[in-house]
Amino acid sequence: MKNNFLILAFCSLFFFNSVGSAQDAGQIPVDKKLNPQWVKSLYDRGEPTIYLKSKNELRYIGMPVGGITAGGVYLGGDGRLWLWDIFNDNQEGVEPKIVNWSEGKTTHDSYVRSRDGACYVEPAKDMRPLKQGFILQLDYNGKTVYKTLEEKDWDEIAFEATYPIATIRYTDRSLPVALTLTAYSPFIPLNEDESGLPATILSFSIKNNANTTIKASLLGYLENKTSIRSADPNFCRRLNNIVRTDGLTAITESMQILKKNNKNLQEKPDFGTMCISVLNAQSKAYTDINPNDLASGYQTVDSISKAIQEPLIGAVSTDMTVAPNQSVAADFVISWYFPNLQINQKIKDTGRYYQNKFGSALEVAQYIQTHFDRLSSTSKLWLQTWQESTLPQWFLERTFLNINTLATTNSHRFQTGRFWAWEGVGACPGTCTHVWQYAQAMGRIFPALERDCRERTDLNIAMKDDGGIIFRAEMESRPAIDGQAGSVLRCYREHQMSADDAFLKRNWPKIKKAVQFIINQDKNGDGMEDTPMENTLDAVWDGEIAWIVGICISGVRAGQEMAEEVGDTEFAKVCADYVRKGSKNMDKYLFNGEYYIHRPDKEKGRTKLGSYNTCHIDQVLGQAWAHQVGLGRIQDYQKTLSALRSLWKYNFTPDVGPYISVNQGGRPYALPGEGGMIMNTNPKNEDKPYGDNVTWQMGYFHECMSGFEYQVAAHMIAEGMTDEGLVLIRSIHDRYHAAKRNPFNEIECSDHYARAMASYGAFITACGFEYHGPKGYIRFAPQWNPENFKAPFTAAEGWGTYSQTQSGNQMTCRLLPQYGQVVLKEFSVVAPKGKNFKSATVSVDGQTIPVQVKQKGQDVLISFNDKVTINKGKELKIIL
Repeated sequence: MKNNFLILAFCSLFFFNSVGSAQDAGQIPVDKKLNPQWVKSLYDRGEPTIYLKSKNELRYIGMPVGGITAGGVYLGGDGRLWLWDIFNDNQEGVEPKIVNWSEGKTTHDSYVRSRDGACYVEPAKDMRPLKQGFILQLDYNGKTVYKTLEEKDWDEIAFEATYPIATIRYTDRSLPVALTLTAYSPFIPLNEDESGLPATILSFSIKNNANTTIKASLLGYLENKTSIRSADPNFCRRLNNIVRTDGLTAITESMQILKKNNKNLQEKPDFGTMCISVLNAQSKAYTDINPNDLASGYQTVDSISKAIQEPLIGAVSTDMTVAPNQSVAADFVISWYFPNLQINQKIKDTGRYYQNKFGSALEVAQYIQTHFDRLSSTSKLWLQTWQESTLPQWFLERTFLNINTLATTNSHRFQTGRFWAWEGVGACPGTCTHVWQYAQAMGRIFPALERDCRERTDLNIAMKDDGGIIFRAEMESRPAIDGQAGSVLRCYREHQMSADDAFLKRNWPKIKKAVQFIINQDKNGDGMEDTPMENTLDAVWDGEIAWIVGICISGVRAGQEMAEEVGDTEFAKVCADYVRKGSKNMDKYLFNGEYYIHRPDKEKGRTKLGSYNTCHIDQVLGQAWAHQVGLGRIQDYQKTLSALRSLWKYNFTPDVGPYISVNQGGRPYALPGEGGMIMNTNPKNEDKPYGDNVTWQMGYFHECMSGFEYQVAAHMIAEGMTDEGLVLIRSIHDRYHAAKRNPFNEIECSDHYARAMASYGAFITACGFEYHGPKGYIRFAPQWNPENFKAPFTAAEGWGTYSQTQSGNQMTCRLLPQYGQVVLKEFSVVAPKGKNFKSATVSVDGQTIPVQVKQKGQDVLISFNDKVTINKGKELKIIL
């Protein structure tokens, strides 16, 4: 137990408020005083967010542009790469530090650590352990001009923040050219391997706006920092080599071992190779340059080595002739290869998945060069597919960009193929079930990685004999009850995102054990979990807690569905009985007439920390999860709506300042002047709302944590509270505006926190999307603008665009896969009010297919006689 306690302490916040004082009702205004026109504008289509140098919006930008699970490299606002967390440091936070925060008045004597939100208060910037950049040379009208691609050298720089591909435009009013950079790593949904390349592509376009021909040269440079920490001048030197292959000119950067190294340099975490290349075999290469003094010349020898104390900077350049009013392009690749990853001695898996395919950074670059057209075009096709929607651009950006967490050192994929992650960068190990179960993005974009988590970790390494799932696998010994239920729900989601039922059949015996474990925690048999267990708020609570009861009901409901699908009718009945009793009793005993609460243990009362009569952010989490996987209602609709309205009334504030000035002890994830939803509030104005003996975990109650907020916002959208849901998400979006901090780094317990990937759940509910691959079922029920709606979708074997229009008595639906294929047997939509559809004309690629149409209320179900495969580029068209 000692080790377990240490892990808990390590992953916990030691903020503590010793006084459980009553809440001043005025701190959370009932009237939010939101401008109706502003709220209405949230639905506008809009344009992609562009951050500008002229508005001082570039300094904090750090968009992850490496492959998923391949390390962490940031793209800065001016196009330079920074951070360079590729050397297997396992450090806590993108910038381990302690900063002052006097407003907190915590027991840390007004300071916060990386895991407490240091980078929220004081965002990271200019972390450049190595030199990297580009220099543009222009020759025209008898003069030569040099421009570095740095903020200082341009009148204006515009950063278009469209993850996973950013576009940066450089403007100098004195130059006759327009320069554009497109930066990304290959990102292809459903293809986790080719989305996990340790590389960044930097593609440039130069447009000549003059009437005379211009000669342009673009030089990219990269400092050799292999063995950045472990290099010993007595044993090694850094080495750069020029390599030319078909279609590629490269500088490879490595470590030259001079004699036997007693420190086993090759086994060190930072031992590996780097490479900068240009996709042009006729380009120039330099083994060593000084980018600050180009006049001093370039080293063009094929190979050069230097003592590690001296900078060794390799470069490649390409020359171009640009005719008047024409454009030219140049593609560069920066790649790396540092395979010696080891997280902890308890975790036997080591190494990096990419080493199964590559042996060096050069091989990565060569692979990208060979497959460049496909990798580039498919990545750009995804971005185009994602953006070509009637949904607001800001909403699309914010709900998707948090998947960049996978492209940071939060997330890893070992050589064995096992996916493993922290909660936030370097903080709280073990792909924690009670945190990661909130994250909806990876299960929809890279479902194979989530299936691996369920099959290899939750149902294997982490599973106890009684069916309990240890919430940190090798790093713990106990299950967390919310993580347990969330893992079962994710098993159901992973089954739905599969092409067939092989995953479910293969894993059903263990999934069944996991479901039975949940049922066993109901000591009195009323369908409401009441066994004190660990949860995501890091405390073991007594009593019957609405949010835990609800997610357990939802988990068992998912178990019921899976049992029915595999033909385990007896266990399906057991699950159905639990759900029936639990739903009834939760509505009866845990609803106080306004919202759902925590009923204390009859014997222990309020002696321990709990939420009790307070208004808790996760109180209807189970129903929110049910909407994500099409489980229907598990809580009464009106009571659920009342609970969400209470959260809006009592917990959301356009300015957290007045609340946190009185309710101290929380971490700074929203600062005065910023809006958000407080975790727990005290509408009843009780003197000791959180129990008689509060502990440090109570600090959580006074925070705004975006992952929880997204869960509520997604649920609000699903229940028709679209204004409130959008306002809440917009509040987060504005908290992370580039003028204040890195828009790509949502922080909870450390940077790039996994729970923030709950944002994708809001996209799911906005589309009213449901999908079941093995059944061949798909559904769309847009929550606004159903008369003219368009949005992307992902399925088990393909992704593409769905659109629907309504005109008069006719409704037209179109499903167009852009990648892979979609296999369907049933298609469900929502009819306009007052419309009753009895027939449909359905075609695939123009070929009519027979269907049956059934309508119940507004729900329309179109059934095909046989499963239909819609291939890439072929359209399914339904006219009702």
